[in-house]
Amino acid sequence: MSKWFPGVQALDRVDFDLRAGEVHVLFGENGAGKSTLINIVAGALRPDEGDLLLRGELADFRSVHDARQQGISAVFQASPRCTIAPRRCSRGWGSPSGRARG
Repeated sequence: MSKWFPGVQALDRVDFDLRAGEVHVLFGENGAGKSTLINIVAGALRPDEGDLLLRGELADFRSVHDARQQGISAVFQASPRCTIAPRRCSRGWGSPSGRARG
């Protein structure tokens, strides 16, 4: 996938695979495109080029709600008081109510 903003290419032909049950951490310098990639996967932005596939099928999310309906949610930086364990329970990741525990 590729994404441009005025005057800058935020993503340049990114190829990134995610599988159910995996946990990934993206890190890098400011402006490296981490948030842009997450926002595309989570439905907040659309790629300018390339496709997002979900279970081998084209995913054309028009909103964050569309992505959530397919089981995709983004969790951004955890606060110093929150470990990964309670955050991973947010919105359907282990808590029947979708509420974080811990």
